Amino acid sequence: MDQSPKLIPFSLLGEADPVPPTGFVTEPKQGETLALLYELSHEITSILDRGELLRLIAERVKKLVDYDVFTVMLWNESTQVLESVFAMRYEDAIPSRVSIPLHQGITGSAAAERRTIRVIDVRLDPRYLPGESGVEVRSELVVPLLRQDRLVGVLDLESTVPNAFSTDHERLLNILGSYVAVALENARLFEEARETQLRMQNDLETAREIQRQLLPSGARDVPGLDLATAYVPARELGGDFYDLLPYGVGRLAIAIGDVSGKGTAAALYGSLAIGILRELVVDREATPAEMLSLLNGRLLAARLDARFIAMHFAVYDAALRELSIANAGGTLPLLIHDGKVTEIDIRGVPLGLLPNTEYDEVRLSLKPGDIVVFASDGVHESMNTDLEEFGSDRLKDLLAKVAIADPGYTIAQRIVKATDEHAGVGRPPHDDRTLLILRVTDEGGADFSKLPIIY
Repeated sequence: MDQSPKLIPFSLLGEADPVPPTGFVTEPKQGETLALLYELSHEITSILDRGELLRLIAERVKKLVDYDVFTVMLWNESTQVLESVFAMRYEDAIPSRVSIPLHQGITGSAAAERRTIRVIDVRLDPRYLPGESGVEVRSELVVPLLRQDRLVGVLDLESTVPNAFSTDHERLLNILGSYVAVALENARLFEEARETQLRMQNDLETAREIQRQLLPSGARDVPGLDLATAYVPARELGGDFYDLLPYGVGRLAIAIGDVSGKGTAAALYGSLAIGILRELVVDREATPAEMLSLLNGRLLAARLDARFIAMHFAVYDAALRELSIANAGGTLPLLIHDGKVTEIDIRGVPLGLLPNTEYDEVRLSLKPGDIVVFASDGVHESMNTDLEEFGSDRLKDLLAKVAIADPGYTIAQRIVKATDEHAGVGRPPHDDRTLLILRVTDEGGADFSKLPIIY
């Protein structure tokens, strides 16, 4: 009768590299060994934290192969050396900062030759290099970790006993090595993705702060005018913008824009528009309609075909209590006069779409108590769970209840709160919301020689 030991194949799971036909374990204890391998192959491929993964591998391998020192080294493609990232002596993790090039030592030789090296007695092997573990090593087993024939690293097991590792141990670790390579590669990719995400988040937070500082908080020394703003971006960066600019003695230029799209690209395009606008207002002779035409030409020259801007540009003359408005595709401004809310019917083509576009202009003579509200379409289009927009009617109803003495910032806060409540608690905003509110006050004896001060 044939008394040779039975060989049991271990069925691979997942996407590990194929195991050669010699990847078998022998009886006895094949059931326990296969169960451990099966369990470990599932465990390690589900862990993405490298530190947790390496500790688990060390603990589970200990149940399969008795060792005194366990080290994992990873291949650094940029420096072309193996770098130790985890080491365990007996039951305790120990610091390890060893770097080994290919072909150096038993570890470097196994990595370079892409094959497992088992040394019965390291004293008899000239390749052996003493390590920093503080253990008198006598035998060693080094298994290269390969992913589609690409070197990921090595598993290095050492023992204080000669001939501590058998051919069965070698075969088992060859099987396990392909799974370890996959798991380590997954952990590396996850860590890279996490670092990239963190870096992008930090960049977004910085960009958001820069964008916030580009937008003024308000203006003072504008006689007879209470001015308030509100800006609520839908994402980290918003595509809406506004600006307040001195426009001559006692005159204030007002801009509010909405870039098509959202996010970083929209925010950058809005910043470009602000930069061009601040350059153009140096000439303080252009009317609002002329200013929009000039800005349209400059944006078209930038050749950013996928973007356009809906924008209002207005100039308030404090001495005359007069507001001149031009509109390039923005929502209609609203005027509150004697408790009645009406739309200011001024329209136009968004900026950056058509060359040589001319814009209309409307001029309003305002009185104390009058309020003008500029709101981006994100205010009108705030949507609830039933997909109903907040709409201009709700906004008009809210504004009809405004008292003459209500300050501008209170009006802005009420509008933001109303759109929040309409959308519902916890519901992400549909679009950026921007408000710019002008309330005319009864302020006499003003010094119109002062320029508006923007802050």
